Order: sequence, then structure tokens, then C-alpha cells
Amino acid sequence: MRRMDLMDSQGFLRMIKGGYEELKKRKEEVNALNVFPVPDGDTGTNMFSSYNAGLAQLSSMEDETDLAKLTAAFSSGLLMGARGNSGVILSQLFRGFQVVFSTVPKVDPKLFANALKSGVEIAYKAVARPVEGTILTVAREAAHAAEAAAKLKEATFESVMRAALSRGEQALLHTPEQLPILRQAGVVDSGGQGLIYIYQGFLRVVSGVEFEIEPMVSDSSPVSLPFTFVSKEDHGEGEYGYCTEFIIRVDQPSDTLEQAIKEAMGELGDSLLVVRAIDLVKVHVHTLHPGSALERAMDFGSLTRIKIDNMTEQNQALTYVAKKELDLGESKYSEPQKRCGLAVIVMGDGLIEIFKSLGADTIVSDGSTMNPSTEEIVQAVQGLTASEIVLLTNNGNAVLAAEQARSVIGERLLVVPTTTIGAGLGAAIVYSADLSAKDNAVAMKSAGEKVKTGAITASARKTTMGRHEIGQGDYIGIVNGEITRVNSSRQTVLSQVVSSFCDEGAEICTIFAADVAALEEAGQIVRGLQDIYASVEFEVQLGGQPTYDYLLAVE
Repeated sequence: MRRMDLMDSQGFLRMIKGGYEELKKRKEEVNALNVFPVPDGDTGTNMFSSYNAGLAQLSSMEDETDLAKLTAAFSSGLLMGARGNSGVILSQLFRGFQVVFSTVPKVDPKLFANALKSGVEIAYKAVARPVEGTILTVAREAAHAAEAAAKLKEATFESVMRAALSRGEQALLHTPEQLPILRQAGVVDSGGQGLIYIYQGFLRVVSGVEFEIEPMVSDSSPVSLPFTFVSKEDHGEGEYGYCTEFIIRVDQPSDTLEQAIKEAMGELGDSLLVVRAIDLVKVHVHTLHPGSALERAMDFGSLTRIKIDNMTEQNQALTYVAKKELDLGESKYSEPQKRCGLAVIVMGDGLIEIFKSLGADTIVSDGSTMNPSTEEIVQAVQGLTASEIVLLTNNGNAVLAAEQARSVIGERLLVVPTTTIGAGLGAAIVYSADLSAKDNAVAMKSAGEKVKTGAITASARKTTMGRHEIGQGDYIGIVNGEITRVNSSRQTVLSQVVSSFCDEGAEICTIFAADVAALEEAGQIVRGLQDIYASVEFEVQLGGQPTYDYLLAVE
């Protein structure tokens, strides 16, 4: 393969493929650099999936001669397929190609360096609080070196890319000096390392080094994975009376609280749903006497977010509309539009059902991680008919993709950046479809911040975190984002983490178990701790979540 002097559309395509092949070979090495030894959003996997989505967008463009069309397609595919924070930042870095290459048929080394620099500027603007010692630092230093090398009289793509790679590698080696957590773990930044591997693939192509590049499959396209869309509750033809919903702010929490509320409301109606989160209980009931339901509910605490709908009138109205449209030859009618809808990123059958019961209109999940792509979020949200939508991320690594989805959808979507399931549940319980997205976001953010969170899982790799020496397979206890317990026994770690919350004055502790075996194990541990912490109310539920054996929400 001849060394590249000017880059046309085919040269760009070869370079992008070269970066893909190098990252594909090394993604597990990137994953191994993750500071947290938990495979719930590994950097290498996220970067590779994101990059692959960009390349898939080019699948039918093998013979395209328009450089602007190729760069635009790659940028679009990468943006929509971006997963995790590393994938989103990568998509922003490579938008520089689209910006700089948009009006020229061929590119010289100077324009190429400008594209790297432009991408860095775009990426820094996309991140609300840029952190040095990350992929951003590596990309910036590489772009500076490329720009300097491109100004030299005999500059070539090889010399520019070699300078960028050399400076980027130096910056990568210094990332542990900039981020203490990297220094403690004894690793360099994983996102920065992934970018270096991509740049190594670029260099091999522009310098003319022969290596095998797999052909693209002609019918490949960005993967669209299935979503679960939650429709409004169907009251049925025969249901009349009043759909009554409200939240009880409990005065005196107790172990029997939920059952007592269920018994009281059950005497007044049907379609009863009682869901508790910390000191709040959300109630949904169909009753002929909503006033009586509210009066009974006040026995348990103060009421808020009261909503009463006359189902008799709704049923008559819907029947009239349906009949009218049938008379006109129509087969469908539209439901009234909600003011604000709720979208939630979550996995696990039990947790999904809980969020649905709290009003979630759609669940966003790719089926394997809590890092859905921008496209998956956009598709899920666009399917909702509400005027406005709030989105709970429930994972810090999904926030940037969610914000990128907002940039695609517009101001109709507001992101509430909850970073844990516990915070998400606390936020969801105060959600109201009758409030604006802005008012919901304020209330939900405040409620989510009050919840303390924990998690227990097995370490995927051997590592060191602070004072903890962690072996592969050891169980780790994570409290509010930090590893606080390590032991080979899962029961021991769970007991220690729960006890630490109780010692700090917890009033309510909810444990979500990954499977039935974990559920039974947690129940045994809680029964043993109940005598020690008699004032704490414990609850164990089947969450069904992947990766984490236990998730905890505590107040």
C-alpha cells in the first residue's frame, strides 16, 4: 500500500477502517484498564461499539467519491451509536472530520491536523466539567503536536500522525499524575488508551504499512435493539368511577405500613397499587368515593400530588371518539396527550416493574449494559406522545449519551442525571405527569440526592483501590460510589455494608437482589440484623439486575 500524500474519500475510509481494526484487537486491553473492576460499562467495549456504529453507517458507501458525504455519514453513525461517556467523547472528537472536510474533495496534512484540533474543541464544549487526565487530555495534546508538525515545510500525513501519536502517548503516561484514582490503581486512563490504539491504526494506513483490513458487510447498519414501551394503563370498557392517585408523606414508618395502606384502600376500590420509596408512598386506586380514599390516606401522613380522573366521562368520551372515527372509516383514535412523560434507563425485570409502577412510560435498555446508545435513547423517547419528557439515567456512564440524545431531540427532553438506581427510585416517586418537565426535574433531582446507595458485586479483575487489595472474584461493597468493603464471602460483604448504613442512622434500607438465591440470602442476613438494628425498617425485593448481586437504597 502506497504512503498517503493527499487524503480523498477512499483514503479516509481506509484510515477509519484501520483505526477500527486496531481498536477491535485491543479493546479487552482497554477494558482491563478500567479503574472499577466491574464490567457494567467497560471503556473498550463502549468505544468499540460506538466506533462500529459509525463504520456501519458507511456500509453502503464503499465506492463513494464525495469526502464530505463519507465524513458526515461516519460522524452521524458514531454520534447516534455512542455508548457511555467514552463513546460520546469519541463521537465529538471525530466530528472534527465532518466540520473541516465538508467543502473539499481532498485533504492535505494541514487540514487533517485542523480536523483533529476542531474535534478537541467540540469535545471540550460537549463535556460540562472537563477533567484532565482523561481521553480529552490525550486528544488535546495529540492535536497540538499534529498542528505543529503540519506547519513544517515537508509535512506529510505520516509525520503529522506520528507526531500526534507520540505526544498522545506521552500525555497518556502522565494521566496517573493528574488523576489520583488512576495512580492508586496503577493504570493509565482507559479512554485515552483506546484513542491511542485508534491513532495507531490511522498511522499504519497513512504511512503505507500493509495489514489486513476486513471488508465491511454491505447490508450492515447501526443496530436498532428492541425497547419496552409502556403504554397508559388500560382501564377497560366496564370500569367507571374515579382513577385516584396521590403520594403519602409518611409520619411514622413501620414494617406493616404498606400492608395497612393496601387494606385501607382495598375496602374502597380496585386496581390498587401501593409503592413505597423511603418515606413516601405512591397510591393508585379506582374508587367511586375518592374523597373517602383521601380521608383514609391522611391517617398515614400528609398528602401531595393528588390527581383524580373521572373514568366514567373518559370512557364515554373515548367511546364517542372511537365510534365517530369508525363511522368515518378510521380504525384508530389518539389518546389524550400527557403534559410530561417519564423515560428511565434501567435493567432487571423486577426493577423495570417498579419503575413502571411509578409512572415510567418507556424503559431504555440495550439488554446487556446500563450504557444505551444515543440512538436507543432517541428512539425510545420519540415514541412518547407527551408534550415534554424527563429521563432518569440511573448511571453516571449514561449521562453524556442522554445529553447527546437531548441535543438531537431538543428542549422537549430534560435529563435528570441520577447516577444510581437508588437515586432514580427516589426521583421517580415524586414524578407527576401533570407537572412541567422543568418542575419535575427540580423535584426529582432533589429527591434523588437524599438517597444513599450501595452495591455488592464480584470483582472482574485483580486490582488495587486505595487501601484495598482486590483479587479476581472477590466481592466488593460499594457505598456512594466508593469501594468500602472487600471479602471472598458475599454474605460478609452484604452484612458489612448494610451494618455501615445502619450505624450511620439509616431509617429505611431496601435491598434489591439479582436472583432468587441472592434474595433468600439477603432475607437471612436481614433477619439476623433486625434484632441488632430494631429501629431500621428493612425490605428485600427481587430486582433481577445484571452485574450487581445486590443494590441498596437507604434513607
